[in-house]
Amino acid sequence: MFVSARALEMPGVIEQSVYVMPSKQSWPLTPAAPGAAAAQGWTTLNWTNPYGFVGIAPSGSNWDTLPTFNDGINSEGLSVGALWLAPGTQYGTIGAGTQSNQVSFLDFPAWILGNFASVNDFLSAFQKIIVVGPQPGEKFYVPLHYIVTDNTGQSAVIEFIGGTPQIYKCTNGVMTNWPTYDWQLTNVKNYYNLTLVGSATSTSGAGNPVGGGLVGLPGDSLSASRFVRATILSQGISQLPADGMGWLPAPGIFQTSPPSKTPPGFAGPEQTAVMVALQLTQICMGTPYGMLLETVKNSPSTTGTPDTMPPSYTTTYGDYTMWTSVRDHTNLKYYFMSAFSGILTMIDLNSLNFATTPAYPKAASIAIMPQGGAPWRVDATKMLTPAAA
Repeated sequence: MFVSARALEMPGVIEQSVYVMPSKQSWPLTPAAPGAAAAQGWTTLNWTNPYGFVGIAPSGSNWDTLPTFNDGINSEGLSVGALWLAPGTQYGTIGAGTQSNQVSFLDFPAWILGNFASVNDFLSAFQKIIVVGPQPGEKFYVPLHYIVTDNTGQSAVIEFIGGTPQIYKCTNGVMTNWPTYDWQLTNVKNYYNLTLVGSATSTSGAGNPVGGGLVGLPGDSLSASRFVRATILSQGISQLPADGMGWLPAPGIFQTSPPSKTPPGFAGPEQTAVMVALQLTQICMGTPYGMLLETVKNSPSTTGTPDTMPPSYTTTYGDYTMWTSVRDHTNLKYYFMSAFSGILTMIDLNSLNFATTPAYPKAASIAIMPQGGAPWRVDATKMLTPAAA
């Protein structure tokens, strides 16, 4: 089985929801409300997607005026993640493509999710289009790079540098932000001496045998450091059996001779893979609210307070992890958790009828941020029972 995960770190508040997009949806979408007329017409390629998908997109007025996805997985187990990459990102010039092969960077994730079942199929078709967008400094410019992953674990990273697409085959599914992917691959080689293998455990060894091989692993929030952490720490789970058997230390000799079924109270392979992916992403990529701060000059437009002479400043929050998603490429499930909820929410793509689910703008959805009235914890008070003798 194969799973992947990612996190979104941004400042401020961005209303976002998980949407279910049907198969046979016509693209490009016609916005349900005016407000982003300048972005209409950037995509000249017309298509009807054969595959339905589930993905995260800005909601509220943004869904009506400028619908665009930044994460998701389709009915064939192929996923896309769009992450920030600045400086350096430059898309093709709008109008540079022919009448039929131009795809806006805003529609690029949906084009991938709706049309392809494998990374190889996507890469073959990618050669026939041109991804366009505004240039740095222009309205609606958002610098993004993309990672595409299929149910075999194969991934490809797509970056647009100087107006030219850069394609990288990715073997471990790791991508963060700036610098560019090729730089990240070179930099991580500086940590060749790090290892997850220790001489003993906390109960079987003397001194500090646990984690000693990771001395020197960067722990800050820079994207280069997060890339190193994710690359090194994800090597452990990848060395275990691909079918998930024997992953947990259940009673008896579970590690060397797995039981025929998971013992009561212990997680099975699917649960283990999803939770490990979630924990790794939170450890490697997560930025708790309030961990990164910034100083803002006071003004009516920034902090709502009058300008002062000399200038005065307010310390406020900066980037934080708004949400984390886990895509189960094998079992076709999409998990997500927001910044202010400890409950992992799941959508089972197997239970969706992509042929009949409503089309845009009435697509079925569930809010991820803010979550509204959704529960953020489980009250287990009434679940308490007397201890067994």
